[in-house]
Amino acid sequence: MESSTATSPELLVNEHLSEAEKDFEGEGIATSVQEEGGLSEARKFDWNAHWYPVAVVADLDKRVPTAVRILARDLVVWWDKHGKTWQVWDDRCPHRLAPLSEGRINEKGELQCSYHGWCFAPCSGDCTCIPQASKDGNPVWKSKRASAAVYPSVAQEGILWFWPDTRPEFQGIMDTNPPPSLPALADLTFTDELASRNLNCGYEQLIENIMDPAHVQFAHHGLQILSQKGNRNMAVPINLKVDKLKNSGFTGMAARGPAVFTAPCIFTMEAQIPGKPTKKGVPKKLVMIFICIPVSPGQSKFIWAFRRNFSLWMQDLMPRWYLHIRQMLVLDSDLYLLHVAERKLEEAGSRKWETVCYVPTKSDAFVIAFRKWLRVYAGGQPDWNGRYDGLPPTPHRELLMDRYCTHVKLCRHCTAALKVFEGAGSFLQVVSVGAATMLGMAALKPSPQARSWSIPLAGGAVLATIASRWLSNFVKKTYHYHDYNHALVK
Repeated sequence: MESSTATSPELLVNEHLSEAEKDFEGEGIATSVQEEGGLSEARKFDWNAHWYPVAVVADLDKRVPTAVRILARDLVVWWDKHGKTWQVWDDRCPHRLAPLSEGRINEKGELQCSYHGWCFAPCSGDCTCIPQASKDGNPVWKSKRASAAVYPSVAQEGILWFWPDTRPEFQGIMDTNPPPSLPALADLTFTDELASRNLNCGYEQLIENIMDPAHVQFAHHGLQILSQKGNRNMAVPINLKVDKLKNSGFTGMAARGPAVFTAPCIFTMEAQIPGKPTKKGVPKKLVMIFICIPVSPGQSKFIWAFRRNFSLWMQDLMPRWYLHIRQMLVLDSDLYLLHVAERKLEEAGSRKWETVCYVPTKSDAFVIAFRKWLRVYAGGQPDWNGRYDGLPPTPHRELLMDRYCTHVKLCRHCTAALKVFEGAGSFLQVVSVGAATMLGMAALKPSPQARSWSIPLAGGAVLATIASRWLSNFVKKTYHYHDYNHALVK
């Protein structure tokens, strides 16, 4: 018998598995997961010592400050026009804690609080003006207590990142510990833009969901435009394998290529596409990028892109707002499922996932690995710094699945399309009213000429009214709320 000093890391971890976790070995899943360093290293993951995505840069408005919440922190994002950089600050004025996101960027390029007019310089956050302070007296605006709190931040590969610590020693963190790089975003031979949405489900439930390819044929039945693999009758066993699990995430292998979880937010899957190579002679490849960001319990932010090096013409042929319509429907089709499942898990005890859920097949290997990483390395949940206690109440279904506040107003493509459709709706209403008015005037003063115009006017009024009603319904379902009933989808 070998001595305990020769015990492998895999066996060391398996000694600490619960009975429920051992049940996961039904198809050899648990035994394929290796954990490095044992439990002493496992407790070292620090939620407050990693970069977090804040927003897709292309969706930000340089004219106004923007409020964002990430990892239980209220942030204000604004553009420094002189330094040509995005700023990420704590969203509170040091005076009376009013949100700086409700302020303005003044003529000097400073951020001004709209409550009492205090002004703050970019980069340093130093207060430059307190209108209520006498210029001949004590320069109270020079006090460090008058400064706004500035987070380290950087725009990289189309994403704005921030480091969740405002202490001075972390202001140069970018030089020694930059955000994780996503090469597929920087590679110009790949196409597809980033998109984002705020979701009414927690980080844990969201990232678990995007690691699970087996749900696509059922939760998203009929929504895959270019493939029949999104239909219920195409479901097949899926062989997923986890190669290595450690405090920085895990690597694995899916059916067509590698998968990587970079803790705490990024999950990527690569797929080699069969068929002829691209015009440049390289194999066709699809890189699916999913970024799941903890906001607060029951709330998360989702950034995604499906980068590909083939069919580049689709980028110009299909408008982004149309692609977003399809993507919003995909997200809506399982959002309610995730929201309810998350609450059922809380009722059973958030740390008892292994005993509540029965996951005997290899299609759940990535989910099991993530839940194990979360429990063993990351404390079972994001670090909310003691600011929250449990999930928020379930909102009304329309609010739960709202699209406008969670995506549309944050997306320049969808905002522009919405304005066009709303303008067309207003025009059709004017046409309808105008035609009805002219028809009424013709009836008051009957004449052969008026009678000849009455039928076209009546038809025009009816058609404009019908088109206006249809467009109004289209706008509501597309840009505000679209329910999804799985039982009625054939």
